[in-house]
Amino acid sequence: MRTNDILRRLALPCAAAFALPAGALTTADLQARLDARFKGDRSGACVVAAVIDKAEVLRARSCAQPRSDGGPGYDSVFEIGSITKTMTAFLVAELIRQGKWSLDDPIALHLPPGTEVPRQGERQILVRDVLTHTSGLPALPPGFAPKNPADPYADLSEPALLAALGQVQLSRPIGSQFEYSNFAMMVMSSAVARSYGSDYESALVARLFVPLKMDGAYVDRPRNPRPLAGGHLPSGRPTPAWHAANNLAGVGMVRATLDDMVAYAQAHLGQADAGLLPALALTRQPLRQRSGMNWMLFNVQGHDLVAHEGTTGGFSALVALEPASGRAVVVLADTSLGDLGGLGALGNALLDIDAQPLHPRLAAVPGTELLAALPGEYELGSLNARIWRDGQRLMMQAEGQAAFELKYDSAGDFYPEAFSALFTPLWKDGRVGGGVWRQGGGMVEVTRKGTRGAPSATNPRWKDLAGEYALMPQFSLRVFEEGGVLKVQGSGQPSIAAEMTGPDRIEIRAVGAVVEFRRDASGQVTSAVLKQHGQVLEGRRKDAGEAAR
Repeated sequence: MRTNDILRRLALPCAAAFALPAGALTTADLQARLDARFKGDRSGACVVAAVIDKAEVLRARSCAQPRSDGGPGYDSVFEIGSITKTMTAFLVAELIRQGKWSLDDPIALHLPPGTEVPRQGERQILVRDVLTHTSGLPALPPGFAPKNPADPYADLSEPALLAALGQVQLSRPIGSQFEYSNFAMMVMSSAVARSYGSDYESALVARLFVPLKMDGAYVDRPRNPRPLAGGHLPSGRPTPAWHAANNLAGVGMVRATLDDMVAYAQAHLGQADAGLLPALALTRQPLRQRSGMNWMLFNVQGHDLVAHEGTTGGFSALVALEPASGRAVVVLADTSLGDLGGLGALGNALLDIDAQPLHPRLAAVPGTELLAALPGEYELGSLNARIWRDGQRLMMQAEGQAAFELKYDSAGDFYPEAFSALFTPLWKDGRVGGGVWRQGGGMVEVTRKGTRGAPSATNPRWKDLAGEYALMPQFSLRVFEEGGVLKVQGSGQPSIAAEMTGPDRIEIRAVGAVVEFRRDASGQVTSAVLKQHGQVLEGRRKDAGEAAR
């Protein structure tokens, strides 16, 4: 296993949560806010951005450090990552409007005959399940092992992808839970290409890029060549571009200029040929809570918002829309920023609605107390890992991998320079008990060995609620008693006091959340349902099988 495979989750992140009410912005404001976020940033990123307010478009660009070539310009081509998925959704919407597809079609109906697709009795994976990331398919195909992790999808063929469907054992009811899946969207991309009777890129060019005059946009075949921006790791090191088989490219392989993406955003605001508008609008219609056809939907302070963010190995991108007000923001960066929190906070600021100040991440030196508290043996997900001091350097090594140095930044996070990852230590009372490791859009809890036992409680009011509940892949909620107080703790987060507010119901007032517990016929607690800010996540108790025996 290589150091940049610690998680084996090379997923393109989904959209962040935005709050983007309307407001006025000048070009000078736009420039100042880009500079406030990126000037001096340890990533070295360059960004180009546009704010659309009805017919007006403001543009600005900024680089963390001066570059000899000046950095990418407005006509440079960037990888837009998972924003591509919304374009794939447009192709699906066109097929639906033509009467060739339905959201309730089994996806198997649009794949080659004989393709083995997992199902649960009569319940099949539907088109709507794939578009809302509730198909139950994992993030990546079973056995996914790229020859070159820096270009992970390059050697994955369409036949191999479809064959991998037959190896999947679904772990939860189809349609029941959001789990972002690039695997599912590569399957969708293949199905779309097959239905159009062409390759994926040809369908996208003919039906979207040409009508919208997105002349610089392409997958593999540039039609009007533009300068190609070079991608970078969040440490500033150059990294190769990403590639995929053409018919799998709907997962996140579109390349485009800022003006191409402005045209795309404007089309979603109604500034396009009338023939395109119904399919574009269909992609934004809610199919389930907070989800359209690959768009993420939010209502913030009374504003209905539509957004998607994309990250590849060397690029980041954001499109956020408020169709009702005719406003939108587009940001393209030549650096992979997903593990650093992405572009969501910047999107808020560029639409002039977030009072939170923007700061660059600066290279920094950790304090001596923190450095002294870090060395030790840890569990990194399913791996063992070690952190130690080598003179002035802080080193880390995961089981079976090469050792690497951890650098530090002004946000309080540690990071390697040779690949994209971030370690946020859980630092409390002079000791580090663990933290969170972020890599490739995934998150895994880091725990110091010997510091945590099984969750338990003695108070009879909540004794049988104590346990660990897997709410999402790589994210669990622990419920336990500490010092006579009921507490909950999310993966890699500090514990928070909670209180019983009803039978099998607790409230976490500090974060505005409620947890409800479910029992089986014998009365054993088997799962927990977390409700917070309109989001509902249900997870099975990890020891439910043992408790039932």
